[in-house]
Amino acid sequence: MQNSWNIETENTNKVRRTRSIISIVLAFTGLVVISSQIFPLLVSYIDGAITQKREEVKVEPVPESYKKYIEDEFAYYDPGVSYFANLSEQLGVLGVSTTYDSSTRTQKPINIDINYNKAMYITIQSIGINRIKISPNVESSDEKVYNQFLKNGVAHFRGTPIPGDGGNSFIYGHSAVEAFFRRHQDYPETIFSRLDGIDIGQDVEIEKEGTILRYIVRSKKIVDPDDFTVLQTNRDKENITLMTCWPLGIGTKRLIITAERKI
Repeated sequence: MQNSWNIETENTNKVRRTRSIISIVLAFTGLVVISSQIFPLLVSYIDGAITQKREEVKVEPVPESYKKYIEDEFAYYDPGVSYFANLSEQLGVLGVSTTYDSSTRTQKPINIDINYNKAMYITIQSIGINRIKISPNVESSDEKVYNQFLKNGVAHFRGTPIPGDGGNSFIYGHSAVEAFFRRHQDYPETIFSRLDGIDIGQDVEIEKEGTILRYIVRSKKIVDPDDFTVLQTNRDKENITLMTCWPLGIGTKRLIITAERKI
């Protein structure tokens, strides 16, 4: 009789434990399912709130016409026309006509070849930029023109030297707001968002007509959009200057990377 009672009690306990385990598993599964729906919505809401806040804190709100969309997603602002117009004006007053020739280690005249039209390619392995097309001598006073080139990569600013010709070669590209860039990290049009992760001392390579031009990053800074010292040529060095909008995709300032040609 005692044994029957013990067996019945043990069976009852097993049923209770089984029910408890099933309840815990179902509850955990339910939490996972709910979290999988709520978390992405929460992240999206936070991203949207941050982007909206950035617009609100601007001294001069960016016109709606400057907003650009890729695949129906808001990606970046394009405040470049006036910026590039001002850069073009500054090119004529910088007053530097010679630069350092790394091959002969002497001064040489800066060569501005506005007819050069062969595609080049930029690689920055440390931040995942791999052989992105550089369109040379892009006319940057016309938004429709430069945006057409930027769909396939980045652009060389017409009026500055072609990389390898001495002086300071100016290369620019769009960056994207974080919410867009996380989903499209290799999109050529906004690949310069990756410049945010570059460090001083890292290598930059430009492929030009089968030759690899090698550079080392010497400076990384944020400047105001009216800071045109970024165009200045160092008489003792051959440089490239890489530019994109900052904060990423917003464009109230500029992120400037300067890299020096390796001898």
